[in-house]
Amino acid sequence: MTTDTILEVKDLKTYFYTENGVIPSVDGVTFDIKKGETIAIVGESGSGKSVTSLSIMGLVGSPGKVAGGEILFEGKDITKISKREMRKLRGNEIAMIFQEPLTSLNPLFTVGNQISESIRLHQKASKEEAKKIAIEMLKKVGIPRAEKIYSSHPHLLSGGMRQRVMIAMALSCNPKLLIADEPTTALDVTIQAQILELMRNLSRENDTSIMLITHDLGVVAEMVDKVIVMYAGQVVEHTDVYTLFKDPKHPYTKGLLDSTPKIHELKEELQSIEGTVPPPGSIPVGCRFNTRCPYATEKCFSETPELTEVSPNHQVRCWLHEEGEVAI
Repeated sequence: MTTDTILEVKDLKTYFYTENGVIPSVDGVTFDIKKGETIAIVGESGSGKSVTSLSIMGLVGSPGKVAGGEILFEGKDITKISKREMRKLRGNEIAMIFQEPLTSLNPLFTVGNQISESIRLHQKASKEEAKKIAIEMLKKVGIPRAEKIYSSHPHLLSGGMRQRVMIAMALSCNPKLLIADEPTTALDVTIQAQILELMRNLSRENDTSIMLITHDLGVVAEMVDKVIVMYAGQVVEHTDVYTLFKDPKHPYTKGLLDSTPKIHELKEELQSIEGTVPPPGSIPVGCRFNTRCPYATEKCFSETPELTEVSPNHQVRCWLHEEGEVAI
């Protein structure tokens, strides 16, 4: 782990223990995030993106459990620390923006009360100091009439305003790592652009590392430095954003890119990936993408490929990239 690496996830395994058996939601995921870096984890619903983020936050609820691997935050394995230590870390040095702010904010308390609570808990500030910091944060995320919004309840705000409140809350303690789980999914296009610009500026100003969970490749192209593509609980491709769009190596990544509309291309019908992500507990033998892959060979149905480096800083989990074989 280098000195500028803020987070290192090694062979993370998060399983759910159900009546029907053990379901591997995240199965051997490895990546790292450097200080000030923005990475994206992309993939369809059910690929393990959100469970990866919840594992890092220590928020995987029963019957789920981090069953193996390490999550090193500034060199310390946070899977082995106490719940009390994790509560000190969560919301302070590692913060998270959830997908739907209305379900993340308590409807009984004003937004100012909820932001102030986090500041008082982690920063040991007085009530007056916490209020002052909270109002400053609301202004910083572009909320007009911050003093009035401070005293408002969440249901009185628009979706974009609530998401800004969540960002203000997440950044109120100057976290070193910000995890954003689909932060713009429920917002209209103009508000999406404002939220992304806000996150980019705050990252630049505070040198905050960002881990962005998304399925929107347009957001990925605009926001991030590195991309992790997940499928059925595994990383299938990992590289920098420029290489991913210019030279995708995994058939799944190529399928995702081909199914995204492009402004300079006129098509009557968008290409789609046949089939769906295998449901929990129904992972196929061999490559997990084999039932949907147009390039699948006999080997893909019998042997599981490893994540292999095909060029500097470009890893792919696919049998097509064996030595001597031509890729897609």
